[in-house]
Amino acid sequence: MENCPECGKPIPEGLQYCPSCIEKPVDLSAEILAHINLLKKKIEKEPLNAKLHLDLAEIYQKHSYNKQALSEYEKAVHADVKNFDAQIKSAHLYLKFRETEKAENAFRAALHINPKSTESLIGLFRTYYLQDRTEEAIVLCEKIVRSKPDNVEFHILLKNLYNKKGNKEKFFIELLKLESLSPDSEQFVKEIALHYQKENNMEKAKEYYHKMLNLNIEDIDLGFQIGKYHYDNREYDKAIEHLNGLLKLENITLERDAMTRTYMALACFDKGDIPEAKNIIGKIQSSHAQNMDQEAQKKLASLFFRIGQNELHNNKAKKAITFFEKALSFDKETIDYAQVLDKTKNEAVISNKKVLKKVSVIGGGAIAACIFMVFVWILTHNKIIINIEPAEDATLLIDGKCMKTKVENPGIISSPTLLMGKHAIEIEKAGYEKWQGSANIGFGKPARLEVRLVPIHFFLQLTSVPESAAVIIDEQFVGKTPFSSDRMLACPHVIEIEYAGHAKWRTTLTVNERDSIDLGIVRLKNLAGKWRGKIGENSYAYDARFNMTIQQTATYLTVKFYHKPRGDCYYTGKIKGQIRNGEFQAEGNITYKYEKVFYWAQTKKKIVMQGKISDNWDRIEGKYKVESLAEQNWWANR
Repeated sequence: MENCPECGKPIPEGLQYCPSCIEKPVDLSAEILAHINLLKKKIEKEPLNAKLHLDLAEIYQKHSYNKQALSEYEKAVHADVKNFDAQIKSAHLYLKFRETEKAENAFRAALHINPKSTESLIGLFRTYYLQDRTEEAIVLCEKIVRSKPDNVEFHILLKNLYNKKGNKEKFFIELLKLESLSPDSEQFVKEIALHYQKENNMEKAKEYYHKMLNLNIEDIDLGFQIGKYHYDNREYDKAIEHLNGLLKLENITLERDAMTRTYMALACFDKGDIPEAKNIIGKIQSSHAQNMDQEAQKKLASLFFRIGQNELHNNKAKKAITFFEKALSFDKETIDYAQVLDKTKNEAVISNKKVLKKVSVIGGGAIAACIFMVFVWILTHNKIIINIEPAEDATLLIDGKCMKTKVENPGIISSPTLLMGKHAIEIEKAGYEKWQGSANIGFGKPARLEVRLVPIHFFLQLTSVPESAAVIIDEQFVGKTPFSSDRMLACPHVIEIEYAGHAKWRTTLTVNERDSIDLGIVRLKNLAGKWRGKIGENSYAYDARFNMTIQQTATYLTVKFYHKPRGDCYYTGKIKGQIRNGEFQAEGNITYKYEKVFYWAQTKKKIVMQGKISDNWDRIEGKYKVESLAEQNWWANR
């Protein structure tokens, strides 16, 4: 489904025109109908009079009868093929109806009549753009940009065309031009920063990242790359400060949180603050770290290994073994980790044996008897060690009883100590088929099981208006709408949809079997529309007219404002606004008109409006301040 190039609304399948902006039913007044009938009678007498057809077409178009208007424009062209107005106006309507071939011919004819017509050139360019004729569109857009060097829209279109063609150099030149035209544009500053990152020019990426921060633009991925750049250049204090700032952001993913803490801990270790490095990695959850990219996992493994070596140097072999095992769990390819782990374990066993020997000699027979009894108990009791994939939140039942398990290593759990013999095992986990089997504990030997749980998947699909909204499932970003996945685990999920400048949508989905679920189209609320309310207390603004019309593009708002607190004055104008985290803010200069004795006077005043948007996005209330007046409360309903 495509969107209308004029109004941006979706065009239903099978239609070549937008029903929202082309066919609007309007009741015509008797006066207009009389004018139409008069022109029709004149046309009957002079069917080749192009001006009469143009006059009738303009009336139809003015009142949104676009099909009738196009018919009259076509008749005007037939009557006078060199009539510029007939060609250009029919071309615009062809474009509205998505009849690009006819629109192209009409714009070409208009351009032939008037070669200096910028309007014809722009129209012809739009037909190429809609038909994906990239090379031809670029040629015309370059001409338009030369004639309109400060026009942001056409620089954006030209940038997109260069990008589509793969001309990175010209794409970036246009991007820099757009930044010079709109230096406070979040989009352009962010695009430039990401471009420098892709080109591995981190100094320039860092420069533009700071510009993004000044514009309150959050980009966690780029911020992480900047922190990593500081670490790679041994700027450890800068790296720690920068990465710690990322951890305070609300929308950081669990995977990115783990990667950020990994590099923070590395920076602390390399600058000599080993206790803080241990404190930081202690907050990294293994399940989150397993989702990190391979480079980050290897970095984390090397850090665990280096901390283990430090513990071993301080004669803390048991702790060292724990860190060596963690290093090996994240990097099984590095042979040194396994070799050092085995060596440390063997040395620890030898050391323990020496200690036992001394104790047995010193303790005498009584201690020997106690040790014998302990060994007998140990040899007749042991654990069931299970390697489960995946292991998180799995429930273990032994002989029908739920057992408290202990995590030995990532993905490996052990049962409490049990008497030797055969035991029935059941493992349950939400979203997976139940596993059933048995384990046999031998004399002096634990039982070991390898369990691979079979996932139960269901199919999920959803879309939204507007499209390209972020889909977040269980607090993890998974893609943008329209979204579909056939790998959803059959267990409860929290699904959220977010789009800049729109209310967040959230639902909880409970699924426990294979199924196909279509959540349909989710329509996200924004602030666009007409609003009415009051400013100040009733004693001051009772029955005073206050309304505003809000037009919204992403987070940017245009607020058309009208307030009449008294019969002898009123405020009117347009101001700019934005939305951040459910907060509404708008400010600008509006016209204040007031009545004097014999005439009305006017002046410009600055207005600032701040407010909190209700949960259903149908009410705004907050503070209102006009230059030279006291601050007042205000509210408005959609």
